[in-house]
Amino acid sequence: MDDETAVGAVLVATQLKRFREVCEVAGPIEPRFDGATKHVLLADDRAFLFPRNHTIVGQLERECDVYATVDHPLVSRLLGRWDDPAISPYPFFAVTRLRGSVPGDLSPERLEAVAGQLGAALAACHDISLERVPPRLWANPWSEPPAAPPTAAECYTPLRDLGVAEQVAPLVGPAARTTLLDALETVDAMDPVLAHSDLYERHLLLDASGTLAGILDWGFGGVLSPLVDFTCCQWDSASWAAERSYGDLRRHLWTAYAERRSAPLPSWNQVHLALTAFDIVALAPETQSHYYWQKSAEWQATRRAAAQACLQELLA
Repeated sequence: MDDETAVGAVLVATQLKRFREVCEVAGPIEPRFDGATKHVLLADDRAFLFPRNHTIVGQLERECDVYATVDHPLVSRLLGRWDDPAISPYPFFAVTRLRGSVPGDLSPERLEAVAGQLGAALAACHDISLERVPPRLWANPWSEPPAAPPTAAECYTPLRDLGVAEQVAPLVGPAARTTLLDALETVDAMDPVLAHSDLYERHLLLDASGTLAGILDWGFGGVLSPLVDFTCCQWDSASWAAERSYGDLRRHLWTAYAERRSAPLPSWNQVHLALTAFDIVALAPETQSHYYWQKSAEWQATRRAAAQACLQELLA
């Protein structure tokens, strides 16, 4: 099926004709139907985002609030919003088109380079003043936003959400427990940022040289703990998810990130300790959360065992 015919899955002929007139799209259109929440029609310089159904409208509006707020070359900019029943029963949006391809498996050297580029980009996005962030984004998508931007004690954090301190502290001795709890408290005290919170390789674009060219799909973005962008729980291709050495991906991300953030941050050792404890809890068979929901039981068991070994080494 050619692209023009496939576009009919989103816009029938009469809708497409009006869409071209209203949005001034004369050239070819490439449809993308693989998004979980939206259909995307790609024009030469713009991407048009259509919610899949009425339940997604609010999330797509949140996503476009991010694009209207973030000013970074690796993040699309919001160009327009339309409410036109003759085109779509739901509002739809246009953003700048970012070009590239989703990364597949990478060599360790390329993985480190791309992770470093991503960490640097996250630092710039996280440095955005919360005064610029729309109220709709002051919480995660499944919570009502507060009356004011949240503080570190009020914002969502994966450590607090899972009760990591309460569950892991009893597993270690008294001296090690003090070190662990200090790290968890320090990491949890990071100031909230406008975070992506759904990062994995399917939401990245690389250009022909293998350089990071875009960070896509900010629909779960919000004012949250910076830590949500470092849990690395959704990465799923072999080179990203297997981590030849436990914690490598996080270390590459965090090192580049910390070098560029303007805010004071915990050390890598504290972050590594906190996220290792997070893995132990998030991957426990009895844990009911959205983390790692796409991973097999075998993968989770292997990862949890690696986290337990790493924790013992860090606290030795």
